[in-house]
Amino acid sequence: MATATSAPPANIGKYRIERELGRGASGIVYLGLDGFRGRKVAIKQTHAHLLKVPEQAERYRKLLRNEAALSGRLRHPNIVRLLDADEEALPPYLVLEYVDGQPLSDFATPDTLLPMPQVLDIAFKCCNALDYACREGLVHRDIKPANLMLARDGDVKLTDFGAALSLRSDATQLSGLVGSPSYMSPEQVREHDLTHHSDMFSLAVVVYELLTGRRPFDGDTDFATLYKISHEAPTPPSLLRASLPPHVDEVLLRALAKDPADRFATWPDFAQALLAAHRGLPRQRSQDTEAERFARLRALPFFADFHDVALWELMRLGSWRRLEQGTVLMRENTPGDSFCILIEGQIAISRQGWNLSTLGPGVTLGEMTYLRPDNKMRTATAVAETEVLVLKVRNPALREASEDLQSRFDKAFIKLLVGRLIATNEQLAEWELVAAPGGGMQEGLGD
Repeated sequence: MATATSAPPANIGKYRIERELGRGASGIVYLGLDGFRGRKVAIKQTHAHLLKVPEQAERYRKLLRNEAALSGRLRHPNIVRLLDADEEALPPYLVLEYVDGQPLSDFATPDTLLPMPQVLDIAFKCCNALDYACREGLVHRDIKPANLMLARDGDVKLTDFGAALSLRSDATQLSGLVGSPSYMSPEQVREHDLTHHSDMFSLAVVVYELLTGRRPFDGDTDFATLYKISHEAPTPPSLLRASLPPHVDEVLLRALAKDPADRFATWPDFAQALLAAHRGLPRQRSQDTEAERFARLRALPFFADFHDVALWELMRLGSWRRLEQGTVLMRENTPGDSFCILIEGQIAISRQGWNLSTLGPGVTLGEMTYLRPDNKMRTATAVAETEVLVLKVRNPALREASEDLQSRFDKAFIKLLVGRLIATNEQLAEWELVAAPGGGMQEGLGD
């Protein structure tokens, strides 16, 4: 049995092995060299230990035979091509087109997200590849970021047809719950007959994750995840990434419909909707600007206990706003359902016409409506004394964010409130000292 630290074999069949590319539950992928043709290849070899139990061995050999039989006939620029196979080897292996790049799973966390237009372009290409597979009578059944390769030139390649269902074959195929739980369609969960609509749902889950850094259905256990897929509506992605326009929400939520009939009728329909969403995107900020804004957040003491991934999640969650001097950010005795983090400038806080304080960068405004969701009334007025830059976060968005981000905000808010309470007590103590008998009050007024 190979381990994570074991050296790769020198050769697999006629292919010289250069290094390991990655490994999963069912096998290891190596970078190999086809000396005869002088090209690099990817060799997918089944884990030897999985073949020791006869029943288990048959399942994994069937997976490999399935992939060899189905992938062998596919010819599409966005599908990894099968080049060779040896099902009788111990362990058996497939030889695939080598893609110089990374799996999309490397770009599925808040700190690694690709630009919005690139994600929609990737999704469009995946629709074309899956439309071709559909016309070949195939349902992939395991669409997930790890099975989509992003090449260095920006192209995308779909791989791993081991779990695919052929609608035109009478051969015995894998049955039961097939696929990766987080990306299954509701009909997959219920083990109903599948069509291309199942892959459409799974691709929408992938696109949602690539845009937000979160999956639309994620439970503490696989069972909880499958229950959510079957019964719960997904959070609109724009709630988790404020810069997403509404039409992106519309496209993804339609593709994530529980009933296959409510999704797009065909892959071209889904592709055209993605293309329209791509064309409707506002001009994107440069990555340098995003990095600069991230650096500003990192420099604020409020975020001292936030790790980088949490900060990137916040970057997607909130919306940046530059406001003119005199702008009222919040008004007392009016309802609110958001809070702001002051990044630049100064803000005056008043209550019932009395000026209470002037706040500078690194403070939050309006957080009490998040901490007390049963009372959404603002208790003070906040006005920009100078031009200000704020990061606005909607309370429902933070409540849908990762538990880690919520926990860090809770701790930061508590720390902030304790600091304000101490400052208020010190101020009261000073006033008591000034007002003490013996002329203290008059001395204070004289100053």
